[in-house]
Amino acid sequence: MAFSSPSCEIRQLLVHVYPSGSKASGAERLTVFYGRRGRPVKKPRFMPAALAHQWARKLQARRLGTVSVL
Repeated sequence: MAFSSPSCEIRQLLVHVYPSGSKASGAERLTVFYGRRGRPVKKPRFMPAALAHQWARKLQARRLGTVSVL
């Protein structure tokens, strides 16, 4: 098995939701993890990087909060 690049091929997708609407430094923030099917899950899940970025673009268009791919 040869590794072609040092980048990680699996990622986690999460959305930070601000219930009060304020993104200030002391504001309350809820973290919602997303799974392979684009649905919220309770625990963080790993998925292929391409799929994580595809779902991130779709979630970002909904303006739910801050979308992160880790």
